[in-house]
This record gives sequence, structure tokens and C-alpha cells, in this order.
Amino acid sequence: MEEILIRKIQWSTPEYNHKKRTADWFWTIGLVAVIGAGIAIWLHNYVFAIFILVSGACLILFTLREPQDINFSIQTEGFYISKEEHEWKEVKGFHIKAPKKGSPYSKLLILTSKKFLPIYTIPFPTDLTTDIREALDQVSENIELEESQSMVFMEKLGF
Repeated sequence: MEEILIRKIQWSTPEYNHKKRTADWFWTIGLVAVIGAGIAIWLHNYVFAIFILVSGACLILFTLREPQDINFSIQTEGFYISKEEHEWKEVKGFHIKAPKKGSPYSKLLILTSKKFLPIYTIPFPTDLTTDIREALDQVSENIELEESQSMVFMEKLGF
């Protein structure tokens, strides 16, 4: 069996697109959380009221946090997301999606043999499209994949 050698491709992207929020956005989240908790208390559901308040606080804190850079690489042994290694034998296929209008990043969708969250959505700089496609064509097939609906929904919400 012929050994496949892949030239190492590395890049780094922020973990999400950070959007600056106005003070009105924070007031709206706080108000919705307080009203939701008030309704839960009125219905004598105290645990749910605490859950709503904690969720609102976490949402606000998460929005204030700046995204960290995540390092990605494609190598002969497999692909890496930060320090997490994925061998090529667990990859069933891949698909490259063109960037959305105004975005500097394309998306690499990788289908793995995992049962829970089998599709990885990896942003990469558009200028690496040819290199990534050539490397992945050596180890897997290009199949039609779609992003998970939860990822699409979270992007529409701005996360």
C-alpha cells in the first residue's frame, strides 16, 4: 500500500465572529431574563426562574468575551483542531463551502465516524482553498455536506 504524504497546511481563525453589541441589546437580554424569571416565580417554578437568570447572565458574559484564536492544521497523520488530533481513518468525507458575501473565510465541513456531532465546521482563509482541497482529495472523498442547523441558527443570532 502506497503511503500518502501531505504537505502541512496551518492556519488560525477566531473561534467565532465577534460582534459589538449596543447597550440596548444588553438591557433587552436583562429585561427578558427578569420578566421570564418573574413569570416562573409567579408559576411557583423557582428552579426554572434561577435557570433563566443564570442563562441571561451567561449570555451577557459570553457576549462580552473576546474570541480566542484556534489553530488548525492538516498533516500526513490527520487534521488537528488546537491540540485535538483526528486521524484520517475516522474521516468519511469532506466538503468545501464558498465564503458568504463579505467574509474572508470559507468553510471546511468534515464528516467523521463519530456518533455525536459527526460534522466539523472549520473556517479557513479563502486563499487556502486549492491547497486544502488537493490535500484532502488524497485521503478522503469530496461529498455534498451541509452545516448542522444549530450552527446556522447560532450564526444568524450572531454567535
